[in-house]
Amino acid sequence: MSGEKGGTIGIVRSVRQGKTAGEIGFDSRYSLGDHIAFDQFVLAIERNLLLHVTAALNMTVVGLAMFRFFSRNPRDLYAVIGVLSFGVASAVLSKGIRDNLRMRRILSKIPPEIRD
Repeated sequence: MSGEKGGTIGIVRSVRQGKTAGEIGFDSRYSLGDHIAFDQFVLAIERNLLLHVTAALNMTVVGLAMFRFFSRNPRDLYAVIGVLSFGVASAVLSKGIRDNLRMRRILSKIPPEIRD
């Protein structure tokens, strides 16, 4: 965005003053809503990846707790649950990375005028 100095607050102030997207510094072929929607899309992609990483870390902690604190021997049910939670954690993390890469490919097809 090559708009006013001041970042998002400056943009919000300009919108409240009734300025159009072209007056703020955005490409006039696209509305301000298009630019805001793109930013929201980028934030949603990043938030989705962070949620997958958080879930994978939580499953890893559960696995460590089950394996370390509750199992008496390696063939115990708690040990099996702990080891399985490591597998679930890696599956969740790989799904999050795959989704992020897929969305980034979709994101690259958006016109560069909206991305700037």
